[in-house]
Amino acid sequence: MDKGTVLSHRDFAFKDGEYGDKLIIILNKPRPDEPYLCCKTTSKTKYKIETEGCHSSQNIFVLGKIKNCFTKKTYVQFHEFYDFDSQKLLKGHFEGKIDIIFTLPENIINAIVNCIKKSDDITDDQLNLLN
Repeated sequence: MDKGTVLSHRDFAFKDGEYGDKLIIILNKPRPDEPYLCCKTTSKTKYKIETEGCHSSQNIFVLGKIKNCFTKKTYVQFHEFYDFDSQKLLKGHFEGKIDIIFTLPENIINAIVNCIKKSDDITDDQLNLLN
């Protein structure tokens, strides 16, 4: 899987202990023994942000409709990151819990990653995974 791959995860473990369906974006192309760094997306308008693009102070990147990708406005959320090793993703795929939906255009995923790098909430370890 490549940086920018969007996955449908039907048994996603949220930080609050709940499980459910979630679209997640792979943010990096890990080196051997490094995890995939991912973030969640939502189309719910709980964020009072209408302008598309980078809102790093709020840990949000707003995407408009993207042909062959997202069919409606989508909020990329990076107030929380999720690490997945390749074995866990592969296992989830073979168990029918994880599917590759599409891959974002390179300019879009690079804009998201550059926005994330501006956030005050990203750790040095997470930054190193993005490089």
